[in-house]
Amino acid sequence: MTVAAAGNSPGWLLQLIRTRADWTRRQLLAETGLSRMTLFERLDALFRAGLVHEAGPAGPTGGRPAALIRFADQGRVVLVLDLDHHTGRIAVTDLTGRSLRERELPLDVAGPPGRVLATVCDAGAALLASGADETLVGVGVALPGPVSPVTGLLRPATVMPGWDGFPIAAFVGGRWPVPVLLENDARAHALGEAAERPGTTPLLAVKYAHGIGAGLVLDGTLLSGFDGAAGDVGHIRMSADAGAPVCRCGRTGCLAAYASGYALLRRRGVTPSSSDDLAVRLAGSAGLRDGARLLGRTLAGLVALVNPQTIVLGGALGRLPPVVDEVREAVRADALDRLTGDLDIVPSTAHHPAAVGMAALVVGQVYAPAAIDALLTPPPRS
Repeated sequence: MTVAAAGNSPGWLLQLIRTRADWTRRQLLAETGLSRMTLFERLDALFRAGLVHEAGPAGPTGGRPAALIRFADQGRVVLVLDLDHHTGRIAVTDLTGRSLRERELPLDVAGPPGRVLATVCDAGAALLASGADETLVGVGVALPGPVSPVTGLLRPATVMPGWDGFPIAAFVGGRWPVPVLLENDARAHALGEAAERPGTTPLLAVKYAHGIGAGLVLDGTLLSGFDGAAGDVGHIRMSADAGAPVCRCGRTGCLAAYASGYALLRRRGVTPSSSDDLAVRLAGSAGLRDGARLLGRTLAGLVALVNPQTIVLGGALGRLPPVVDEVREAVRADALDRLTGDLDIVPSTAHHPAAVGMAALVVGQVYAPAAIDALLTPPPRS
């Protein structure tokens, strides 16, 4: 079966070429079903745009060796601005999300958006300047709030007052004339975790640190939700009792009001800040174990709904062994055995999953067939 039905434009051909590194022209003819002339026209457009290149002979064939055609990804990079409540992680990655250079810096995401973004953009510019022979293809911005899939703007977020409606993509795009994509940090984290475990689906990932967020990846696709708020599990209400703790969202009894790193520190009389080492401050505490148990009970409800193959617990608190143990025990206690018998609940081992996830989103948009076809279409004559 050929892929001709999916389209025969240069963009679709590039998408096919990107799936592996050892195509020859003969193989592309067989796979696409295109005529020789059409295929060569499409390839010529991709060669002229610098999107593919020849990479030496395919090997002995008994005649003239065929040239390998490969996606030209050398030197192409993505800049990732990963904003947490009190920390910015800035990374330059290759197109697979592998970090080439990165920097971590303190920040207060509740501060004025222009000032916060200027700080992380300056750090990103310094990282880019330290590279050589690189081409920036896009910027990914991960944020601890809901991002509308319709407008691309941040929706109201309790930890980011004043950010909703702020033109983040335009601000960042003013520094670099490339596509800028925004995504919720926990969902970007989930997409990165899914990339670490190809074929695992559905995958539910939790980022548990100062806040609590989650992301669901099904067959490689990230669930954003109707209005970009999918995964906001920290504001599921655990109690409506009069004495329930007040959450930062203004309601009482939210999971985050009981279990988030922010709440656990406040309960100890500590004002959360960028200097927090949550793992050191809270590891082994009864409050963290209680919070992890509540998180596990919350996840048990999600297990009943989506029946995931794997739950990955990440973030400064999520990957701690006591947290993983408490969550695992609570999920197995509250969900049916037939849902948990083969369910893996594991700590994250990824270095910077949000960077991997954001790079995947950026690359997916920049090299989408429609985007490539638009790039290669000459402007109309005036």
